[in-house]
Amino acid sequence: MPRTLILSDLHLGFPDVPCGRPLRTAEALAPLLESADHLILNGDTAEIHHILHKEQAARLLDATLDLVARTGISVTRINGNHDFDLAQPNFVDLFGGEILVTHGHAFSDSMLPWTPAHKVMTRTLLAARERNEKTLEGFLAAAGEASLAQWNEPATYREPTALVSIGLHPMRVAKVLTWWRKFPRDAARFVDRFRPDAKFVICGHSHRAGTWMVGATSTGIPRHIINTGSFTFPSSPRAVLIDDSPTELSVEIRAIRHRGGRYMLASRVEASCWRIQRPASAAR
Repeated sequence: MPRTLILSDLHLGFPDVPCGRPLRTAEALAPLLESADHLILNGDTAEIHHILHKEQAARLLDATLDLVARTGISVTRINGNHDFDLAQPNFVDLFGGEILVTHGHAFSDSMLPWTPAHKVMTRTLLAARERNEKTLEGFLAAAGEASLAQWNEPATYREPTALVSIGLHPMRVAKVLTWWRKFPRDAARFVDRFRPDAKFVICGHSHRAGTWMVGATSTGIPRHIINTGSFTFPSSPRAVLIDDSPTELSVEIRAIRHRGGRYMLASRVEASCWRIQRPASAAR
């Protein structure tokens, strides 16, 4: 049975290792790949634009992709705001459009409202949306432009670590919490507009792992919003596993544990397991 593993926000090359977690190296991540046939890296995989960390990020990313190639697993890298690359896709539609996988930085007008680069990113985002087509592709391309604007902003590189930043600017906590609260509904509205047939949205970006059923949107169709969190502060990472059989799709959320310097999937489904029944005519 083909199995797709979806991870987000590895931030390879970024030096923080919160809460005693192992360094994010290819060897440390290897156990996550053991039961996968296809890997989707859903944005912010590596700090390829950060002038202080991009060399280390490139080495770690190359080593990780080399490991994936040696295991025979196919891989798709989706753009995030830390690793935007025109050669990479901004989203993936899975299983006839029933599942949308995208990083999540295009869901609202405010990609990172508490950061020093917030104003320049927002100006760039809104201007790019005006120029681009009002489509999923156009909105995600605009988010890519705004992402690059972040790395052209000198204030980005003067920002201290997250914990120090909170201590220096305690009001940022309120901004983050407000943004977290809005994020699932922003995601549902985004999908209502651009992928109204999608039942699931799998994203990252906010560093807040969780699952939400959001209803009462413009189409009236409830959406499963699944956020896999981050390998960095302040979240604990999650993985999405999608098993594809002739009769159904199963979508599971698993916690990611660390033991002996390595990351691995929890054996138990963390919270929920959804099943999408295939019509008889679609059975393979």
